[in-house]
Amino acid sequence: MANLWTHCKSLIPTKSLMGIYLVLDILHTQKSARAKVIHVIERILAGQSLSVLLDELLAVVGDDDRGFAHELTVGTLRQWWALSRIGESLIERQPTDRGVSVALNVGLYQLLYMSTPDYAAINATLDALKELNKGYGVGLVNAILRKVANNPAKFAKKVQKNHSLPNHLAKILKSDWQTHYEILSQNLRQPAPIFLRVNTKFGTPDDYATRLNHANIACDVVPVGVRDERCIVLKDNIKIKDLPDFCEGYVSVQDRHAQIAGHLLASLRLPKHPNILDACTAPGGKLAQILELSHSGAFDIKHMTALDSDDRRLDRVHKNLARLHLGDKADVICADATTYQADIPFDVIVLDAPCTATGVIRRHPDIALLRTENDIIETVKLQAQILANLWQSLAVGGYLLYITCSLIKAENTAQISNFLTNTPNARAVDIELTLPNHIKQSVGYQCLPLDKYDGDGFYYALLQKI
Repeated sequence: MANLWTHCKSLIPTKSLMGIYLVLDILHTQKSARAKVIHVIERILAGQSLSVLLDELLAVVGDDDRGFAHELTVGTLRQWWALSRIGESLIERQPTDRGVSVALNVGLYQLLYMSTPDYAAINATLDALKELNKGYGVGLVNAILRKVANNPAKFAKKVQKNHSLPNHLAKILKSDWQTHYEILSQNLRQPAPIFLRVNTKFGTPDDYATRLNHANIACDVVPVGVRDERCIVLKDNIKIKDLPDFCEGYVSVQDRHAQIAGHLLASLRLPKHPNILDACTAPGGKLAQILELSHSGAFDIKHMTALDSDDRRLDRVHKNLARLHLGDKADVICADATTYQADIPFDVIVLDAPCTATGVIRRHPDIALLRTENDIIETVKLQAQILANLWQSLAVGGYLLYITCSLIKAENTAQISNFLTNTPNARAVDIELTLPNHIKQSVGYQCLPLDKYDGDGFYYALLQKI
């Protein structure tokens, strides 16, 4: 183990390593759950990932505190900007210590969103500040929390009225989706539902829904939005590994709108044994869906190629394929999609393009804190480079399915429109998505989370090489 840690340290930049040391140092102490939550959020604001730190946090808090710590962390992040505007309206001079600001929002979240008694929310949050050696922030945080606690209805109304997006992103979304902006901005601050994709090798969504009902797990079978295809939405909170036969590969977690990809490809007329590339594949959900559909006769695939530039994320792809017993069906390679060249042209390229992931903010609320205006500019450039490069590896007559989980038109409709303008041998192919929140664009469709039971924000466009 010591040798492994030494090797890992050599692969991590010194600055990042210092951050990891700090997190481990705080989390693996006897400090309270609130102190650990404050520290984790502080590290997220410094640029670290919620998905990594949340797992670490939940592993070290006590069983009785695990649910509380999860709700407090994710909920505070999800409502971050709305909570911050409450604090800003009550403070003349903002604290220079990021941890004090975090403690304030953690306290506000308990008062306005949780059933935590006022005295516990205030006193325990102040104690957490002291545990973190930030006692100099106690007076400020105490004053604000007590002011809110004295008039909770007023501040609850104010916090709900505000959107919870950074101003630059709110401005873009309001411009891109003026008609839908109000409901969209409110839904982005709500928890997202959990959807399941049933492995067609083992049965249909109705078959698995019956099994869930027998296990007293509430669910609904809902349309995906492509022809009559359907998936499952869970109505109960449950650990995913506790789903019937999850470990045996019967079912996978995949957003309703992400499941559109495989079903769109299944509607195309493809060669008998299509040569398919899944580019930017990690974590491999769409790759697995396509391979599963091949079992039901939707495709006649003998093999697929999947590539991603991140070795660590490819590890998750291998694990997912192994659980689904699909590990021998795909050639998974680590390669840069901006330079990758195929020896044999592909009949289909599925490009799940890098994006700002603004469509999945409900699941990953740290995105709203970390994305900058410059990130959008750089992402658009990267997408254009990947499109131009992969197009060279597409066979004449072949299809490229362009997908993002972004809500920003510059990454979606504008990106594809520019590509079509600059690529004479590319044409847009009409597709049809059928749900009310599937908004037809000049090219392709934008799926929006306009209801708390909707899928995430996704964009789809289908191109053909002529």
